[in-house]
Amino acid sequence: MTVPDMTAPASTAPLDFFWFIPTHGDGSYLGSEEQQRPPEFGYFKEIAQAVDRLGFPGVLLPTGQNCEDSW
Repeated sequence: MTVPDMTAPASTAPLDFFWFIPTHGDGSYLGSEEQQRPPEFGYFKEIAQAVDRLGFPGVLLPTGQNCEDSW
């Protein structure tokens, strides 16, 4: 059995962080049933523009009304 070299440098591959478009509405707390902002195209557009302006590489788009994840 080969023992991994724990002194070797870790991977230098950059991490990509994505934001998500809240297609179910938005509120102060993730997963909260209380929606302070309804799901409207104008709000989605604002988020997409902010994500682009802040340099995120992309966004996640939930596929179901009751899910936060895009997969």
